[in-house]
Amino acid sequence: MYGVDLVLPDVRYLADKKQYIRGLVFTHGHDDHIGGIAYLYPKLTRIPMWGTRLTAAFANIKLEEAKIKARVTPVEFNQTLRIGPFTVSFVRMTHSVPDTANLIIETPVGIFYHGSDFKFDFDPLDGKKSELDKINAAGKRGVLTLLTDSLGSERPGFTPSEQVVGETLEKEIALCTGKFIFTTQSSNISRIQLAIEIGLAHGRKIAFFGRSMDQNVEAALKLGYMRFPRESVIRDADLKRLPLIKQFLIAAGAQGQASSALNRMANDNHKFVRIEEGDTVVFSADAIPGNEGSVAAIIEQLYRKGARVAYSDIMEDLHVSGHGSQGDLMLLLSALGPKYIFPIGGTYRHIMQYRRLALDLGYDKRDVLIPEEGQIVEFKRDVPPRVVETLELENVMIDGLGVGDVGNAVLRDRQTIATDGIVVVVVPMEKSTGRVTAEPDIISRGFVYMKESGELLNKAKRVVSESLRLKKGRITDWRFVRSQLSENLEKFLLRETGRRPLIVPVIVEV
Repeated sequence: MYGVDLVLPDVRYLADKKQYIRGLVFTHGHDDHIGGIAYLYPKLTRIPMWGTRLTAAFANIKLEEAKIKARVTPVEFNQTLRIGPFTVSFVRMTHSVPDTANLIIETPVGIFYHGSDFKFDFDPLDGKKSELDKINAAGKRGVLTLLTDSLGSERPGFTPSEQVVGETLEKEIALCTGKFIFTTQSSNISRIQLAIEIGLAHGRKIAFFGRSMDQNVEAALKLGYMRFPRESVIRDADLKRLPLIKQFLIAAGAQGQASSALNRMANDNHKFVRIEEGDTVVFSADAIPGNEGSVAAIIEQLYRKGARVAYSDIMEDLHVSGHGSQGDLMLLLSALGPKYIFPIGGTYRHIMQYRRLALDLGYDKRDVLIPEEGQIVEFKRDVPPRVVETLELENVMIDGLGVGDVGNAVLRDRQTIATDGIVVVVVPMEKSTGRVTAEPDIISRGFVYMKESGELLNKAKRVVSESLRLKKGRITDWRFVRSQLSENLEKFLLRETGRRPLIVPVIVEV
């Protein structure tokens, strides 16, 4: 999505139903679950919001940055919320960010278990295991519908514990003769804590780089989710006085973000850090689909600077998923024994694979709900769920300061320009008579090199001139003429070059 910074869900359906919205509950602090709040909250009117303590802290950082006065209320795992006709209780689950919750939602028609991102880590870094007792208790009461993460449904077995990452970090830091640079998602607080402990055990000082990293670490420290001596942290400006072998840097930029601290270090554009031979850079994160090229470019640049680079393509156990594999998913399903299953959090292939697993446990195809995007599923007591309406949904794209002003048409134009270039046709027209006063001009950008394509451009000019002659005398309907001109020129250029550049006719009044 060329130039697009963020993509938000389409909440237009809720715009005329604000009076029915009772509240908003966050499950955990990852950006794909809280990152849109600053854009979406103003559209949802003043509604109360809740989240577990760390989740609420991360969400409130987003609201504060956007200068929105509303705040997410922190809750404990033993609290129960009464929100309109609903009762919501929290189940602690292990994931790649602390304080992750699944939700038990009691409704007038039955119990819904909302099982967004989770895994069963039986040896978690923070020592706080998933609350299987609550899950079993909900199953005994009877669950109408399980909404469940399905992203790991293709992986057999159980997802490994976060502890395996520590063993790999220990090996890497023992080999490092220069600076040790560690990068992961800034919300991955437990893994950052693990890295800090390893760095301190090897006699190194810690320095943080990146705004998101600073904010999240500070919030986690205040709430007690991270612990380390303040004197073990060194300011970036003081690094020059510290031997390289004593430096342990934790930098944002694991996804190759263009303006991130790690990207600037790799490209000699950082004020305090330069990558040198003997340095080690460890990527403790897999590239999110779409970011592979950006991550690869940074790794290439780090290698060119002489650094040793460790990443999951060449080394196991530098990153473990926060999403449950088949064993985790089936454990939750077996413990709850829901009447219906609604796989979420994965692509269509993950959802279909989850259905296969459910069928192996004795469920019928009709028990696994797989609605299309935009379909509204209605639940009534003692009646099978059914689709009652289909919404026309669109991605809401954020580009710079614009919210939703970049639609599919604009995106298609950007894609066309990126692949085939742009051709601008300038037609001079006498304002008083509406007549073409001179030969049209053609400007090419990203299509052909104009100095070496004189013959092609001359032929193209003749195509344009012929298109203008189709309507003799005074031209008044320029919209029709633009359309004809674009169509004829597109056919010509496709025939001559095999490409479809974006064609922009411009009428210049003289």
